[in-house]
Amino acid sequence: MSPPTTPVLVRARGLIKTFGGTGLLRRNAPTRALDTVDLDIHVGEIVALIGESGSGKTTLGKVLLRLTTVDAGTVSFDGLDVFAADRKSLRSLRRSFQMVFQNQSANLHPRMTVREMLDESLRLHRPELSGDERLKQADELLSRVGLLPRALQRPGSLSGGERRRAGLARILATRPRLIVADEPTSGLDAAIKQQMIVLLRELKDDALAYLLISHDLSLVRKISERVMVMLKGRIIEQVPAAQLGHAVFHHPYTEKLIRASDLLDDEAGIGRERRDLHTMPPIAANDAGSTGIHLGCVHVSDCQVAAGLGIVERCQRERPTPVSVAVGHWVACFAAPPQTETCP
Repeated sequence: MSPPTTPVLVRARGLIKTFGGTGLLRRNAPTRALDTVDLDIHVGEIVALIGESGSGKTTLGKVLLRLTTVDAGTVSFDGLDVFAADRKSLRSLRRSFQMVFQNQSANLHPRMTVREMLDESLRLHRPELSGDERLKQADELLSRVGLLPRALQRPGSLSGGERRRAGLARILATRPRLIVADEPTSGLDAAIKQQMIVLLRELKDDALAYLLISHDLSLVRKISERVMVMLKGRIIEQVPAAQLGHAVFHHPYTEKLIRASDLLDDEAGIGRERRDLHTMPPIAANDAGSTGIHLGCVHVSDCQVAAGLGIVERCQRERPTPVSVAVGHWVACFAAPPQTETCP
């Protein structure tokens, strides 16, 4: 896949977010949830953000939509500074970007029918519509997400998959340009999960961009165009979705994710350099210490590849710079093969 050619919709630079120590006396070390994160999302593209729990994915999604603050960094949406927006400007911006949370039920009013909730969203975000126009628009949205027969039901009468679809309908009522979807298929059985994948594809148009936060690598491969891998507050790799599991080189942490997900098959492994992750010696820990900040690579304490190449000390001391290993594919890793381009 070639790099996106559409304009940048969201641009984040230098995002830093630290959560303080816990406990009554705050004796536990702080956590650097976002560690100087840069990210671009282009108009109309689907970007997936993958990584283990606690890597900072949800925090990043919330920061992009100004649902939480940052210690440093900037976010612009269509050229507008999100953090500098006043209340009136932010209200207007919120019509353009929305978030699908993991617990979608929390966003549904238990005493309202699905149609009533949509009417409420339309009345708030599209005040120019009359009552009849809102009703027509609500039914069109329900039809799009396959819930029109359930229009008069309350959330308690809906299945988990139906509640997800009701939440999507409410979001679509604002006519957003960006949807941040946080684990949109978690907790769903295989059949309903497949329905959600199809629905997300069908709802997509040229103007709508997704940031898809997920642990499900098979979902990522099916729906996204570009994948970003996050670990301990940093984005450590970007790869075209079609190349996930097929690229000549992946970050060692990405390799572990791929192996754990059973995404690899014999054909995907052809031509790739493989290292036995179980026969290499252990590595000394790269503890972030009392500051919560890692000086070097955030994966070095678990990386047998660094040990095999004899670069552990460098990985503990220096922060890897993202380097290009193929078109649209960069990796922040000192073990990456020789390259000619350093990513901006």
